[in-house]
Amino acid sequence: LLTVTMIAADAAAAAYDVRPYKCTVHLALPSNHYARYMKEVISVDQEISHKVIKNFTLVKEPPAEDCNVIEDGSSVGVETEDGGELRVLRIQFEATDAKMLRVSMSTTYDMINVALKCFQEFGE
Repeated sequence: LLTVTMIAADAAAAAYDVRPYKCTVHLALPSNHYARYMKEVISVDQEISHKVIKNFTLVKEPPAEDCNVIEDGSSVGVETEDGGELRVLRIQFEATDAKMLRVSMSTTYDMINVALKCFQEFGE
């Protein structure tokens, strides 16, 4: 399951926001284990330009507004208060222009594709 939410900026919004182009991608994986691995794999490299920022979080289900979030791989746990497993990787992109958003998303999708092929080939 992959859900994408995009927010395009207009001229008025761009005047107030340094990075007015935003997109959120939810990537559902089979387990928290795979979600944590995917987060670790694709969050290693920083963006080449300061024009794009990416944030990675693990959430229970997309796009539930009330799900608990793990900000890093620390000891918060792998289950939500209601027992649901945090198995969805949420990637939030913010960019100064549409082209930079597209390039960053395309690169991230390529990395996700390689990681999924590795998971499939080599398992955990």
